[in-house]
Amino acid sequence: MTKPKTTLNPVEYTYGAPNTGATAHSVEHPEPISAVEVHIAGILVTVFGLSELPPASESASVSALWLLHPRLQTKACMAPFAAHLITEWNTHRSNNISGTKSRGLIAISFDQRNHGSRLASPLANEAWRGGNENHALDMYSSYAGTAQDTSLLLDYLPGYIFPDSTRTIDHNVVLGISLGGHAAWHVIAHDPRFSAAIPVIGCPDYARLMADRARLSKRKHWLESQGRKFLGSPDFPPSLIQSLRRTDPAAFISSHLRDTPTEQAFLSTSSLTADDRAALAPVMARCFGNKRILVLSGGDDKLVSYAHSKPFLDWLKRSSAEGGWFNGGDLHLEDHVFDGVGHEVPASMVEKMVVFVNETLDAEVARSSQHQRKKSESKI
Repeated sequence: MTKPKTTLNPVEYTYGAPNTGATAHSVEHPEPISAVEVHIAGILVTVFGLSELPPASESASVSALWLLHPRLQTKACMAPFAAHLITEWNTHRSNNISGTKSRGLIAISFDQRNHGSRLASPLANEAWRGGNENHALDMYSSYAGTAQDTSLLLDYLPGYIFPDSTRTIDHNVVLGISLGGHAAWHVIAHDPRFSAAIPVIGCPDYARLMADRARLSKRKHWLESQGRKFLGSPDFPPSLIQSLRRTDPAAFISSHLRDTPTEQAFLSTSSLTADDRAALAPVMARCFGNKRILVLSGGDDKLVSYAHSKPFLDWLKRSSAEGGWFNGGDLHLEDHVFDGVGHEVPASMVEKMVVFVNETLDAEVARSSQHQRKKSESKI
């Protein structure tokens, strides 16, 4: 079967049309599940899977899967992911006799800033080539804001869907695609309530991503110095650099280095000094300690090339591997690059999502059970 043509929507062909079954390139469209819309702080939020939760008497613990959509799309495109992943977990849960029955799963989606019901300026969602002179500022502020919205919504969502407090959202996973993948990196790095993330065709290093995009777009401020003075130019102003140092995962981590120059922070030839490690240890523990991350990238992705994520990801893997300086931080990082895949989400990526979500929830069940046992033993 011919591979579907490339479109601006990276999830257009992820799931087949309803009632058509799976194809060589698409996952079978899942049966719909319950969905309710809740208004929170001016944002319309869709919550999936409430009706499919196990009885509260059996399970008061709920995991929440936050779904962040791609650029130029809306929350609606994440509905099949919600139905598929929740159904897979519920099937896994019901077939498991080891205690997994004690955890339910819901999913949440909402329109990113300046998208869907929140659209204010279509031009602001365009790239430089689309006529948007403020592309770097507009895109970063949009998805950094979406990450903040995710945390805000988590503050208030339980009161709307579980007002009697019979259930508790005590475990959170974020899955984001493209623009949502960028935001997912922010969420996992900065909100301690999230213990797992699935950034899909996203990037944790905005400066590296946009500098190369400026080169490809032949931006004047890149060409004048062959990129050496692009950061800090009108296309990427100093105020944006400061924002990155506060929230962009790669820039935030490198900003805490004391001895290693920022531009050398993630080179394979660089080794951290004792002062660097001392400065980074509490930051890394806060951002990536005891967390699980599944990174899914297309090997032929021209829009968000894996090459821009690779230095930071390789550094994280070296740091957390056996013998690495952050080995005791309990960071579980899976990094998969799919050969021949562009800026899209094929069935092979979805298979990885299903396994990761189930394993992550299983791990949380085990952790919670162990915690309860220790708590009970301490009372004896």
